[in-house]
Amino acid sequence: MKYYYRLTTLLALVLPAAPLVAQSTRADERAARAANSATRMPVVIPAGTPLTVAIDQDLSSASVNSGQRISFHLTSDYSEFGHVLISQGTPVRGTVTQATRRKSGGRPGALTIQVTSVRAVDGTYVPLRGSEKVVGKNRQSQATALGILTLGVGATKKGLSASIPAGTQYTVFTDAKRTIVVAR
Repeated sequence: MKYYYRLTTLLALVLPAAPLVAQSTRADERAARAANSATRMPVVIPAGTPLTVAIDQDLSSASVNSGQRISFHLTSDYSEFGHVLISQGTPVRGTVTQATRRKSGGRPGALTIQVTSVRAVDGTYVPLRGSEKVVGKNRQSQATALGILTLGVGATKKGLSASIPAGTQYTVFTDAKRTIVVAR
């Protein structure tokens, strides 16, 4: 019985990691081929590397929904050893993780966005981490005062929606180490 328990535990730990091992093996093989090449070389982007991105469109908690894809772009080149690894203007993927509409009683809208990935010059996806939460203006005190003065009718006053203008810049970080293959 202990044997089956140990075997099951071992399989439960090893099987989910199998696709990750296969991915890293392919990347390692690609990097090894580049290291032995006279025309190409591997360059590593370490995890935790800061990048600056800018949002491409105006966002408002009144008009976007949770799960909606949004786009950013890289504001400047990222380079190592004189080689550009991610070009300026490269599209960056992101999503709206939370969009809360403004509500009566003066409660504001809220908007949370998250950056997910960018593509390097050799086509490698680089996972990113970074999120930002924006909350609209709270009008609860105004709604309460109006509610008292108008015998409850003023309590229907809503807070303001959260908004993010296009061009707003954020600093995000690479989430995992990636090897990029560039020309020597």
